[in-house]
Amino acid sequence: MNINPPPDVAAPGLVLGQLALTAGFLILLFSLIVLVESVVLQVLRWGSFKRSLRGSFWMNLASTLVGFFVLSLVPRLGFLGLLVAWAISVLIEWAVLARFQPSKTRYTLTIALSANLVSYLLLILPAYLSSN
Repeated sequence: MNINPPPDVAAPGLVLGQLALTAGFLILLFSLIVLVESVVLQVLRWGSFKRSLRGSFWMNLASTLVGFFVLSLVPRLGFLGLLVAWAISVLIEWAVLARFQPSKTRYTLTIALSANLVSYLLLILPAYLSSN
């Protein structure tokens, strides 16, 4: 007597589990990036921790929405794709920060460069290297 379910019965559960795991990892990575970049903003005296956290959240939300498309090109472009993603992220986050402080556009560019350099070196580059 065969008591094992057919293989296709378990497949949807495995797929949903994998999607949940991937979504959880992306949420964790996003949260870590927001936290790391908000600390960089605060260290560079962009604002208080609360203000830096809010600015970091909004700038990373904007760059993440565009970044998913750009990062999908990374496997095809390799390390060059990662550099392109970093540059686009800097530009998007600079634009968002400049909305918070329109009179300090050069300063906000320095902050966007610094924050993204730190988050890419600490979080994104290691994740990229471990996936290859």
